[in-house]
Amino acid sequence: MRLAFLLLLLINIALWPFASGMLTLGNDGAEPLRLTSQIDPERIRIVPVGGGAAAPVVAIAPVVASEPASDAEVTPAAVCRVLTGFTREQADPFVARAREAYPAVQVTESEQPGSPSWWVHIPDLATRQLADRKQAELRALGVREMALMPDADGQKFAISLGLFKTETAAKELMSSLNGQGVRSARIAMREGKAGRLRVELRGSDTELTALLAEPQATVEGVEAADCP
Repeated sequence: MRLAFLLLLLINIALWPFASGMLTLGNDGAEPLRLTSQIDPERIRIVPVGGGAAAPVVAIAPVVASEPASDAEVTPAAVCRVLTGFTREQADPFVARAREAYPAVQVTESEQPGSPSWWVHIPDLATRQLADRKQAELRALGVREMALMPDADGQKFAISLGLFKTETAAKELMSSLNGQGVRSARIAMREGKAGRLRVELRGSDTELTALLAEPQATVEGVEAADCP
């Protein structure tokens, strides 16, 4: 028994150099195992056979993420404003000032169509006597605001009860008159007269704000709004 134990011990001692990689039998793959067990294996330089110079160590620069490209400059969007209600005497100085001081602003001048109005009235009465009698009836019903309107020939007379810029306002008066007992009133739309001018402006918001603050743009009767 002791002899067998001693034989096994001797065999293990004899095989230990091969098992640990200290000795090899040909190219059995043990060399990589022995290299990986060394400290700082990356510092090992391989010297070519024949005593040539060692291969240079190439340093790998760290990869730096490139910064995203900056956004391209965005051209300010053009805005559109329109000024209405100019007379010719008011429009000419304003347009001249706009084209002289703000050449980048596009200026378009055009005639402004007349705005319609809605007329609440009692239709034409054949004689002045009939018109006076109708006015007396209206006062008796509580109507206080009215005006006698003769036609161009002075032969017929209408009684005006109100002139409005919107049909809604005219209908509100009609509803009130009906509540007072007035049944002969009518609404008629009247076309407005042209003669005013509108000026349309297109450009940057900064330039239009400055232009609309000019004295020529703040005259009485002129209104500014966004383009429709």
